Amino acid sequence: MSGIVLMITFVVIVDPYDQYRIVVLPGFNLVKPGLTRYQSEIKLTHAADIQADALIYGHSRAEVGFDPEAPVFARHGLSAYNLAIPGTGIFTARKQAEYLHRIGIKPKVIILGVEFLDFMEASHASPSVIAKARAPDDQHPVTQWFWRFDSLFSLASIKDAIRTLYLQHDNEADTMTSRGFNPLSEYGPIVRSEGYFTLFQQRAQENTRIYLRKAKGSLSLADFGHLRAILDMAAESGSDVNLIIYPYHAQIFALFEEIGLVHAFEEWKNLLINEISAAQLRHPDARIALFDFSGYSSYNCEKVPAKGDRVTATRWYWEAGHFKKQLGDVVLESMFSRSTNPLLMVRAGSEVPEKFGFQLEEANKSQNAQRIHLERSECMRNYPELFAEVEALVANERTHKRTAH
Repeated sequence: MSGIVLMITFVVIVDPYDQYRIVVLPGFNLVKPGLTRYQSEIKLTHAADIQADALIYGHSRAEVGFDPEAPVFARHGLSAYNLAIPGTGIFTARKQAEYLHRIGIKPKVIILGVEFLDFMEASHASPSVIAKARAPDDQHPVTQWFWRFDSLFSLASIKDAIRTLYLQHDNEADTMTSRGFNPLSEYGPIVRSEGYFTLFQQRAQENTRIYLRKAKGSLSLADFGHLRAILDMAAESGSDVNLIIYPYHAQIFALFEEIGLVHAFEEWKNLLINEISAAQLRHPDARIALFDFSGYSSYNCEKVPAKGDRVTATRWYWEAGHFKKQLGDVVLESMFSRSTNPLLMVRAGSEVPEKFGFQLEEANKSQNAQRIHLERSECMRNYPELFAEVEALVANERTHKRTAH
């Protein structure tokens, strides 16, 4: 029995999941490890505990790109928390929003990263329809007792407590801030030993295989039912909703083009616009905005360091799949500017203002398309090798698939 008490006391004092806060000491347990279990349950508990009034939803792009401690939140008097969970889709965001709505959390601002690829169904899936929003479901796992017991008394919790002690002086450990942000510090050793080229190349190869499979499918219209539920709850809470189309690196957008996903991508954006319009008809006072940060701007078109270059660092992207906090801060500043015109921010390589991102509506869809077309021409002129590399990647993967069969 004394051994059990000691184990529980050890976990409570070290507090690897930042649940108890009995002892908080720099150099002892201030820095917490990245979550590998009960991610949504722990993050929801944190957000509720601090009564966050600006909530960030999404998957890994949002978790590593949008810092709740970015200056823009403080300037607007907001207490932000990052609820994004890697590897999840909009259904997870809906379940999180339902739980917080049920316990009375009414955020002033909601930032929801919407991922085109998550809305793409496998080719064998049957056609879906837009689902109707249903009543909030109070059976989120956070309401169950077992995760709290297991996070207090289990071998995994002991290991995480020990890991917490070891990472206090490791600036390149996998960590999570008290506001749910993942700084992706563990990429540091990889960058030093192999350079950014390796990160980009590995991600590009993975993306090529995934996108070729996605291209055989179709849009999952049922996922718009989850979006509808989130918009309805936000309207009831009086929240400002900001839907963010992520600032994909140009490598990803070029892959969309080469593989044939651009038409589905544009259709998806039109469906987002339609869903927002429908929500505003249901809730005339609803404040919903859609921001498109995809394209080929000088941010998106950042050059990848050459193979073997372990010195040159990228400014905006870890690799094509994940943008850095620095770019996330630019996106957040753009979003809060609430401009109906192309947003003016700092040019990626200088202090000269450049148009970056677009508040997308039904009336300006053609203007947005023209923006992307013009940006592509500029990116092609400044970085033609990117498009050649993408073409080669897709051709090689298609050849490999044919020979494998």
